[in-house]
Amino acid sequence: MMARRLGRLALIILWCVSVVALLAAAAQPVSLPAQIVLMVVLLVAMALLKGRRSHEEGSIRRTILVMIGAFVVARYLAWRTLSTLPPTDDLLAFIPGIILYGAEIYAIVMFFVNNFVVIDPVTRKSPPLPEAAEDLPSIDVFVPSYNEDDALIETTLIGARRMWYPAERVTVYLLDDGGTDAKRHSADPQEAMRARERHERLQAMCSRLGVRYLTRENNAHAKAGNLNAALRHSQGDLIAVFDADHVPTRDFLMATAGFFLKDPKLFLVQTPHFFLSPDPLERNLGTFERMPSENEMFYGMIQRGLDRWNAAFFCGSAALLRRACLEEIGGFSGSSVTEDAETALDLHARGYNSVYFGKPLIAGLQPESFAAFIGQRSRWAQGMTQIFIMKNPLIKRGLTLGQRLSYLASSMFWLFPFSRLMFLIAPLFYLYFGLEIYRATAAEFAAYTLTYLAASLVIQNALNGRFRWPLISELYELSQSLHTSVAIVTTIVNPRKPTFKVTAKGATLTHDHVSPLARPLLVVIGLLLLGVAATIWRYVMEPSTRDVVLVVGFWNLFNMLLALAALGVVCEHAQHRSAPRAVVRRPARIRIDGVIYDGALLDVSQGGARLALPAKLVPGGRVSGRVAHLLVDDLIAPTHPSAAEARAVPVEMRYGRPDDDGNIQIGLRFAATTETEKEAVVDLVYGSSALWSELLARRHRRPGILRGLTHFLGLSLGYGFKSAGFLLGGGRRSPAPAPAAPAGTGGAEPAGAAGTPPDGRFTPPLTWNSDGLAPRRS
Repeated sequence: MMARRLGRLALIILWCVSVVALLAAAAQPVSLPAQIVLMVVLLVAMALLKGRRSHEEGSIRRTILVMIGAFVVARYLAWRTLSTLPPTDDLLAFIPGIILYGAEIYAIVMFFVNNFVVIDPVTRKSPPLPEAAEDLPSIDVFVPSYNEDDALIETTLIGARRMWYPAERVTVYLLDDGGTDAKRHSADPQEAMRARERHERLQAMCSRLGVRYLTRENNAHAKAGNLNAALRHSQGDLIAVFDADHVPTRDFLMATAGFFLKDPKLFLVQTPHFFLSPDPLERNLGTFERMPSENEMFYGMIQRGLDRWNAAFFCGSAALLRRACLEEIGGFSGSSVTEDAETALDLHARGYNSVYFGKPLIAGLQPESFAAFIGQRSRWAQGMTQIFIMKNPLIKRGLTLGQRLSYLASSMFWLFPFSRLMFLIAPLFYLYFGLEIYRATAAEFAAYTLTYLAASLVIQNALNGRFRWPLISELYELSQSLHTSVAIVTTIVNPRKPTFKVTAKGATLTHDHVSPLARPLLVVIGLLLLGVAATIWRYVMEPSTRDVVLVVGFWNLFNMLLALAALGVVCEHAQHRSAPRAVVRRPARIRIDGVIYDGALLDVSQGGARLALPAKLVPGGRVSGRVAHLLVDDLIAPTHPSAAEARAVPVEMRYGRPDDDGNIQIGLRFAATTETEKEAVVDLVYGSSALWSELLARRHRRPGILRGLTHFLGLSLGYGFKSAGFLLGGGRRSPAPAPAAPAGTGGAEPAGAAGTPPDGRFTPPLTWNSDGLAPRRS
């Protein structure tokens, strides 16, 4: 432990000394030709370093690449500070110029802090567990709920009950905040009736599933209060927390509990949040199966980087925590609306440790609508702002320097709306009013600004290319900024005002429509279009300043492309299926008329599946309307003892369609009615962590900078103009074709609906893909 701390301290000191040396060297003045030559040499060096080996985490090439990029950024910062600010006697230009400069300072600070966090991310392996059940820690599983659908809750509870762990060492609790005493006795008779009905339904469900039902007197302190109330009614050594829409895989506890036996000061094991459904950007731009999503950058890279500094934090779900540590601080912290990160901060300050285990061990749902997505992000932004104001990690006692910088990066990140909005409107000050808020010639802009942007793009692609493609961060930021900025301002004015709001999940969108939150974006697009017109006018009318006009005009055009892509996000596609499908590619067996046939499972959801059988095996050639039985247990873990007696799930065969490989692709709808059949469906859909790892691996491809930029341009022009046509036409909109994934990025076959034949071909796999972690006999 002492060696680890000394190692971290040495790395921090080396990083700080290197940054100081870089800034000192970067401040040395040189002529413009010398600057151009220097930057060309450094960018060529970065391009040579950015090979496969520079992607290896912890490699020397990777560190050198970051340091060269940091020098380029520092050169830009020195030039920007000393040479480009407008004079103070020109207040109309100076005020917006200083605001823009502040936005750039924020971006540069985040560049250095974020690279510090992710320079050497940790990849952990699951430690083994003792053979004897009595040597294992006892575990209480908390599933907090507020207003989720009964079927969603039931699926999560079944998944929690089916986890591999000695049954006598696990107790599952449903924490129902939708049926509290206060709600059941509300003065509003309708609310009281709904709460009583929910209370009775969920009690009966828990009794049927072997789960303990808990509620409380009122909803004080929202989720944190709900969890703390459950702490008083349970006694397990460890606490597992799953949101009501986060279904755990069967190996969740076996993969995570062992960490606590290795380290008595460990308070947290956090795992990734893996999502079966796309977020609004992925759904409306058609990128879900082609490109990593927003959360994958956080769970794939940032949390692993935070783990290097013992700063990986609790994310509210998919985590295991030590009860004794929670009780030491009075339970889950509740002074902010992000009780998870706040709890981790308080326990890190007490000297306790955390671990991030990067294997996806749960599957959840993303917010379906853009409004729900913004509501969720606004709550996160408010909570991290509250933490920064009320429990500032820079001055909070008990944290190491690495932890302070890590929490600073996590909380400061949510200030991005202000810098993003300033970058958006900055060109308009010159194009509209002729105000020079950024004083530079075109040659200087190329020598300093473009090289700075190029170096940043190379480093981002080298470090995070598997998890974030070029300009996608900017698109996510712009899509959120117009709304989360308001939430952050209200929090800064009154840090204790925000209240916890549950994000709606599992809903459907019945028709194509424009999000009610689209209006601010439409205003911005109108302003940027006027900026394009102003660029043309100034280029024609002011020939002496054409070089500057072109630079500013291209900046405005880039903003226009971002806004067009964001327009595609707020023009929402209909989504009728509430149960998302996952491409599985697994061997399967089906029993038809008493005969068992071997085939391949293509995709699966809570409601149904798609199966491929060789056409010659399909009895009678007739499929539609027939009833069969899908054999399930052996699909999850062939080494598990129960695999010898595979359970049968009744299915209705909805359609059969031949493909070009001699197979029949059959749409199946589950007809599970008994508890055993429902458990088998949950095992099939959610039981395998190896499946989630495979799905993520298909999206984690490096497209390269040029192909990534081309992909973004396709998103912007394709969806932006189609969405603009939809807005102008006022009619219904057909989905735009998704731009092709960049070469080498892979991509999964489309998943077909249970009642609709899919397009595409499939060849059944010839080899078995088993789960990595096998269950252990207790």
